[in-house]
Amino acid sequence: MPKIKLGGQAIEFRLRESKRAKRLSIRFIPQSGFEVVYPMGKTKSEALAFLEEQERWVLKIWSEAQAEANNLTRGRHYVDGVELPYFGKSITFKLRASGETADYKFSKDQLELTLPKRFHADQRLLRNIVEDFYRLQAKRYLPARTWELAQLYGFHYNRVRIKNQKTRWGSCSAKRNINLNLRLMMAPDGAIDYVIIHELCHLRELNHSPAFWTLVEAYCPDYLRWKDWFRQYGPSLIL
Repeated sequence: MPKIKLGGQAIEFRLRESKRAKRLSIRFIPQSGFEVVYPMGKTKSEALAFLEEQERWVLKIWSEAQAEANNLTRGRHYVDGVELPYFGKSITFKLRASGETADYKFSKDQLELTLPKRFHADQRLLRNIVEDFYRLQAKRYLPARTWELAQLYGFHYNRVRIKNQKTRWGSCSAKRNINLNLRLMMAPDGAIDYVIIHELCHLRELNHSPAFWTLVEAYCPDYLRWKDWFRQYGPSLIL
C-alpha cells in the first residue's frame, strides 16, 4: 500500500474511483488505513492533493488510532482490587486462592476470581478468564438488545455474532449479519445502543454517506454524543 508523508509521519492510503461518489471524500479503515474516494471526472492527482489538504484531520485520526492500538497491545494489568469497566460503571476485580480449580462469581459491583495461588501472576490466564466473563455477558445482552431495537425500528437482519475485535466496535456485512464487540459490555447502555443502531442502519445504507448519518440520527438523536464518547473513552476499554 502506498504511503504519504504528512507532518513527518508516513501515512498509508489508497485511492479508489467510484461511480456513485459525487465528491472527494476520505475515510479511515482501521485494518488498512486511509481511503480517498474520488468521483468520475476527477483524477488521482486531484485525489492525492485533497488528501494533503486534509492533513490536520488525517494526522488527528491517525494519532488516535495509534494510541488505541498501543493501549490494546499493552492490555490491562490484573491484580486484586483493580477496577474494571462494566456498563459504564466500575466493578472491583477480586483475586482469591483456591485448590486446583478456577472459577469466578459475579455480583452487582464485583467480579471474584478464584484459582490456584501459583497462577495469580499469570496475566495471560487472568486476561483469558476475564475475557470469557465479558463474552458471556455480551452473548446474554447484545443479541437480545439488537433484536429489541430491530423490532422497534423495523430492521431485519440474519444473525448477530460476538467478537473481540481490536479496532472495531461493530460491523455489518452485505449478507445482513451483524458483528458486535464483546468489549461493548464495558460501555454505558446508551453507547451500546448507538453502536447497535449504527450497524442496523447499515442494513439500509452500507456506507457512511450523509443519508446514512441522517438515518442514524433518526433513531439515535444524540449519536454525536456517543461518537465523541467512544473517541474519548474507547481507548481505555481494554482487556
